[in-house]
Amino acid sequence: NVLRVAVNRNGLSSNIQTVMFYDGIPEGTLNHRTDYDDIIYAVMVDRFFDGDSGNSIPVVNSNLTQKANYFGGDLQGIIDKINDGYFDSLGINTLWLSPVVDNTDSAYQEYPEPHRYYSGYHGYWPVSSVKVEERFGNLNLLKSIVNDAHKHSIHILIDYVANHVHKEHPYFKEHRDWFGTLELPDGRLNLRLWDEHRLTTWFEPFLPKFDYENSREALDTMTDNAVWWLKETDADGFRQDAVKHIPNIFWRTLTRKIKSRISVPDHRDIFQIGETFGSYELVDSYINNGQLNAQFNFNLYDTAIPVFIDPMRSFDELDEQMQKTFDAYGVNNLMGNVMDSHDKVRFMAYADGDVSLNADNAADIGWNNPPVVDHKSSYDKLKLYLSYILTIPGIPVIDYGDEIGMTGAADPDNRRMMRFGNEINDQEKETLKDVQKLIRIRRENSALRYGDFYTVKADDNIYAYIRSDLNERVLIVLNKSNNEINTSIDFPQLFHINNMYDLITGQNNPINDHKSEIKLQPIGYSIFKLNYNSIRNE
Repeated sequence: NVLRVAVNRNGLSSNIQTVMFYDGIPEGTLNHRTDYDDIIYAVMVDRFFDGDSGNSIPVVNSNLTQKANYFGGDLQGIIDKINDGYFDSLGINTLWLSPVVDNTDSAYQEYPEPHRYYSGYHGYWPVSSVKVEERFGNLNLLKSIVNDAHKHSIHILIDYVANHVHKEHPYFKEHRDWFGTLELPDGRLNLRLWDEHRLTTWFEPFLPKFDYENSREALDTMTDNAVWWLKETDADGFRQDAVKHIPNIFWRTLTRKIKSRISVPDHRDIFQIGETFGSYELVDSYINNGQLNAQFNFNLYDTAIPVFIDPMRSFDELDEQMQKTFDAYGVNNLMGNVMDSHDKVRFMAYADGDVSLNADNAADIGWNNPPVVDHKSSYDKLKLYLSYILTIPGIPVIDYGDEIGMTGAADPDNRRMMRFGNEINDQEKETLKDVQKLIRIRRENSALRYGDFYTVKADDNIYAYIRSDLNERVLIVLNKSNNEINTSIDFPQLFHINNMYDLITGQNNPINDHKSEIKLQPIGYSIFKLNYNSIRNE
């Protein structure tokens, strides 16, 4: 149940507060989990942990470099990390697994120059719709991941590839009519025309694209297959690939089948989050009760990254974009907030100055001069950014390696092998501890998951905002300057706050006459729980 409340008193008005209830009790106070409680951790299976060296079989091709080949990560490695408590210690409660379906055993040449060769280590070149990639394990191991994860209160999202298959797939060989054509009437190839022909363009000449609008058989086959993966593995949902390149009829059909075959009869909620690069209107067109629950918020990301990296960009820009996000999806939204992804240059490469924000040679840098972290301040910038995505509305998405400050230029350099234990240096270990603390703060404070959003200050260097739910208020203050800053925070009089408790240091800060002075470390952040008096009758 949802209640929306606003207060107007003595000429002063509050913002609109959305309160969610479960059995009459405000969410966040009970041991009742919803999607708002998710903290997603993205795992690229081949690049995470090698739990079974027996299936570490690289693709043999003289043109294929090691960086674009299989590294040996597998499903057993993920099981090992679940059971040794790695994700528990980090505070993660949802794992997004890269595609585990069987991929081609051959290397293929990328269409754009310089025509490098790649293997299907990433999982997005399927040659089967029911078989698990043998280099990762088998279906029983995938079921074990889900079973073991559930014992640790961790949900599993499977990355589903619905847009295309590899040309070696039996579907393409036996049902050519299920797929669109690569040739356009004007003689061009309908290739990588992401926006001009977004519903028909191919990703590569060897990746035939489904034509769902003209093939009911393809539509039924693939939506049935998606449901099969959920029922067979007991997974909790999907990360949906290339959403905007697939017509709405697919998502409506799939979601209807999920509800009728799983959600209703099994009393089991299924969460679907999608990937779409485009306008707010386009992204939002797929988010509704009949399609997806959420998508990744790349529009907010596209503003946030330069604001945090470039000293000449102001937090005022980010706050303006934040308000656009709220206008599109509402304040209490489930959009995925990212710092890194397998398609993006890693934040640390920007922070350390190895890749410029507008670089068009990020891929070449990754191949020829892979970034190495040289500056301690880069780790501080990373933690500052994570303190931001872990305290704003939406679902935080941690890409594997973010927790230690892994760097990397463009694909595939941003997909390095994960490192653990003695493989990480002292600075990375310190970063890991600080990220664990930030995640714990989010999990322990319901306002950071269910609260509204009230901007207190947004200027060149300072971003301060308050998250409030029916249980508490939390103030977040960020400083992206290289200098220590003393800033004054003015609180709305309606709050009647008298004290702030620093959730990081454990110290109390006084509030006098609705104001508080806060000292922020260079490239630093503070998170305060606000203690306030009951509203008085006046």
